[in-house]
Amino acid sequence: MRMRWVLPLLTIALAVGCARQQETKPVVDTAAITAQVDSINHVFAAAMNAKDSTAAANCYADDARLLPHGMARVDGKDAIRSTLAGFQATPGLAFELTSTEKMVSEAGDMVVDIGTYHLTWTGAKGKPAEEVGKYVTVFKKVNGEWKMVADTFNSDKPSSGM
Repeated sequence: MRMRWVLPLLTIALAVGCARQQETKPVVDTAAITAQVDSINHVFAAAMNAKDSTAAANCYADDARLLPHGMARVDGKDAIRSTLAGFQATPGLAFELTSTEKMVSEAGDMVVDIGTYHLTWTGAKGKPAEEVGKYVTVFKKVNGEWKMVADTFNSDKPSSGM
C-alpha cells in the first residue's frame, strides 16, 4: 500500500522542483538593454566629437581597460580620459560608431557590442584623412548603470611591417 503513494509523491516533488527552478531564472529584457547600450554609444560619440574627454570617460567604469590600436593598454577611467583627450586633440576629428551586433549575457548583466567606426580628421598639409575599422566593447552593469569595462578597436587598413 505504501508503494502506491511513492510514484505520485515523487512526481509532485519533481514538478515543484522544476517550477522553483523556472521561477528563479531572471527575465532579461534584451531590447531594453540594447537600447541602453545604444544610448551610451551615442553619448560617447557625441562627447568625442565635442572634444569632451570627461563626458566620454564617464561612459567607462572606474576600473575599465582601453586597448587602442598601436598603443599600450590603458587602465582606469582617469588614464582613459587622458588618452581620449589626446585623440580629441587631433585637428578636425569627427567620430562615428555603428553597432552591428550585441550579445547580451543570460543574466542580463553584461553585453558584448561589436561594430565599426569611421574617423575623419585634418591630416598633413591640411589634407582630409580617414580611418575605418572595427571595435569590440564589453559593457557591464556597475551600481545599476551600464558602463564600458573593456574596449578595443583597430583599423581595417593593413599594418605595415609584418
